[in-house]
Amino acid sequence: MIRNILFDWSGTLVDDLPAVWEATNHVLSRAGVPQLTLERFRQEFCLPFARFYERYTPQVPMAQLEEWFHGRFRQLQDSVAPLPHAREFLLFCRDRGVRTFVLSTVRREYFAQQSARAGFAPFFDRPYVEIRDKRKKIRELLAENQLAPWETIFIGDMEHDIETARQGGVGACAVLTGYNRLEQLRAAGPDRIVEHLGELRAILEQTSMKRWV
Repeated sequence: MIRNILFDWSGTLVDDLPAVWEATNHVLSRAGVPQLTLERFRQEFCLPFARFYERYTPQVPMAQLEEWFHGRFRQLQDSVAPLPHAREFLLFCRDRGVRTFVLSTVRREYFAQQSARAGFAPFFDRPYVEIRDKRKKIRELLAENQLAPWETIFIGDMEHDIETARQGGVGACAVLTGYNRLEQLRAAGPDRIVEHLGELRAILEQTSMKRWV
């Protein structure tokens, strides 16, 4: 039975894709690199994000890239909003006594502002944020909170999230509400792919919270 759920943040619970895309294009412009269409950005962007910048701006120090990115993203922060079905899914988890955690690369200041604005902060047992490589953190998260992998799933919108779930030995569920497209997620081999959290909630209700792997 599923007793614990780990959530990615961006593209899973909140929609920050337009803001991140615009801030990334700002970085590329400052670095003298052509901007990316949204479709191309979704194809190319990856985690850890240093890999993305190594391909596009290897000549610019990461500290400079981050200064440009965050300078622009802070101007776009207010556009980040909860995704449809996110609140209902968190309420569903709370009503069933499911422990919930965030495991995300999102910067702590952004998570604090976005979760407070959305009213999501009280739903989480503990957030793990500013994690550059989630694959290296998941086992520590499981151990610190005494979570049994066979009772746990990780929900995310990127290939990196599926790889992270595999690293921790937990169930992997991909949602199509964020950065990676269907073919990218399918290639990563999650246990299940859903359109959105509303669909996953219906599945969990129908299966009485049983894990599907």
